Amino acid sequence: MDGSARLVIFCGKGGVGKTTLSLAAGLQHATQGRKVLVVSSHPLSELALAVSLEGLSARFPAAAQNLFVLHIDPKDLIADVVHKYFPVPVMARKILDSSLFTNLIEVAPGLKEFFFLGRMQELSERVKNNSASDVPEYDYLIWDAPASGHFLSTLRSAKSFEVFLTGPLAAAGAQIHRFFSSSGNIQLFPVTPLEEMAIAETLDIATAMTKDFDVTCSAVLVNCASPLCDAPESEIAALEAVRNSSPAMRFAVERGLLERERLAELRARLPLPQVLVPRINHSSNDLDLLVRIGGGMDLSRFA
Repeated sequence: MDGSARLVIFCGKGGVGKTTLSLAAGLQHATQGRKVLVVSSHPLSELALAVSLEGLSARFPAAAQNLFVLHIDPKDLIADVVHKYFPVPVMARKILDSSLFTNLIEVAPGLKEFFFLGRMQELSERVKNNSASDVPEYDYLIWDAPASGHFLSTLRSAKSFEVFLTGPLAAAGAQIHRFFSSSGNIQLFPVTPLEEMAIAETLDIATAMTKDFDVTCSAVLVNCASPLCDAPESEIAALEAVRNSSPAMRFAVERGLLERERLAELRARLPLPQVLVPRINHSSNDLDLLVRIGGGMDLSRFA
């Protein structure tokens, strides 16, 4: 994909930390001089409440010039198409405000997802060429993907357009499907804590991406991992002396040992690189949290 941005996807069950890890990776790349666009599945007002980038310009002025965050609303993309073909503003507004039109957009299978994927491909492929000079050049396009089911159905929408339609839409669907079915275009990072449901969805994603899109996960990001997960056996044995010193200590040790077992099972069932992202209990602000997480992940080794 010469001249294109590397598309990095953080996917997984809802609530596993995809947004935080996406921003952490984006900030790390930006501080190293790379231009990064993070496409969030959350509207920016919601994102600001979850993870704040307040103070970025003052603390990391170079990174602030390189890091961009965007929420893509497919309805806005569809509205742009309406305005293109109905350049008279009154006519375009009448169509967009029509209850029939708005209901059609909501119920048409895969339509919004199709427009979203097309925009993602455009953002990735438009870099370092003169065909879209109004769009900044990015080295990395990071997609903070929606929850597993929605993520997979979004990717499958392009194939549906290719199979079930004819003409320009079918051709566009085929082109988009080819783009998202190439490991040369994508780095895929499922995110999971060591919890049963999240692990199960990670396995489902890995299987579906290989089967349906010929894309293999670059690594699994194990979020909020206990320090016991990768501790030497000698240190694990030493914990027996303090395990029963209090109910709280007993719970902490047993929880850590359970995570250690689940990590071993995950590695056996999905033999891919595992990146342990430790649980960080205290940070002075969100920027400190993102810096610490980004430095610990070091995903550049999988490029």
